[in-house]
Amino acid sequence: MRVFNAILFAATLATGSSAFAGAAESSGRIMPVQDGTLYYEMIGEGDQPPLVLLNGGPGFDHSYLHHTPVWDDLSLKHRIVFFDQRGTGRSTTRVPADKITIAQMVADLEALRVKLGASKISLLGHSFGGYYAMAYATQHPDRVAKLILVDSGSPDLEHHEYLFDKLYPDLLSTQLPAQDDTPAGKVGCKKDTIADYDRMSFYDQRNRTGIASDGRDFTEPTCTAVMLDGIKKNLFPKLRELNVPTLVLNGRFDANVAPTVAFAISKAIPSSKLVYFERSGHTPFVEEPDRFELVVENFLDQRDRSGAR
Repeated sequence: MRVFNAILFAATLATGSSAFAGAAESSGRIMPVQDGTLYYEMIGEGDQPPLVLLNGGPGFDHSYLHHTPVWDDLSLKHRIVFFDQRGTGRSTTRVPADKITIAQMVADLEALRVKLGASKISLLGHSFGGYYAMAYATQHPDRVAKLILVDSGSPDLEHHEYLFDKLYPDLLSTQLPAQDDTPAGKVGCKKDTIADYDRMSFYDQRNRTGIASDGRDFTEPTCTAVMLDGIKKNLFPKLRELNVPTLVLNGRFDANVAPTVAFAISKAIPSSKLVYFERSGHTPFVEEPDRFELVVENFLDQRDRSGAR
């Protein structure tokens, strides 16, 4: 069964140096977790719960997130935390990469929260990172201050909807390989197809300049293991009981994540807010950074009914 064609990949920005790194001072640190270590960075300051960014993939590190000024600008009022997920980038795992599970990743994020000394954290998950954020929030709802889901994978990964064949039938027929029955092929984790998805992930192809991916920083076994585990877990039932302020964002022309996915998530999570970006594909924080920053900033600054932010 071929679930989908790498629909959750953040392949659009996965390689290259940080275009905006240095605008805000960051510090890289290593912390121990069960059967491994996590690399994380922090920028900014503020009295609100730290905003932890969960990058897409699975199988990529966090570095592609730096290709936008958004986080540096948000860090003027908020603590922003980046980290490499288990088995990617500068984070390590003693569990074999092909055995990593969603449960282990949720435990890693909880360990990071404890390390940060935060009673609650806000989460911003992009692409697969959105599924990761929802998995954590449904297990630790009392630990999540706010939830932001950006072009997120479906809570039911096995039935995720994408638009590659609708928007790019020409590229799909010539660039992507035929049916691949390997474990990686069945869940869209083939390393040699990442550049193909890069071509189909932007509203405006000019936004690809200088940030194309060739898959060098992609860990295929990690992606395969996490996706095979994730498709077993439908999060929709638990999301309908989630009482966490939630912002759902999606590019109107995202081939990786059909707008119907964001709509379904917003309908599942009580009192969530849905915003579409009309000139974006899979990465509105790159294609419409000013509007993205404004929407996220306003959401983070909103007080809930108890007066907390």
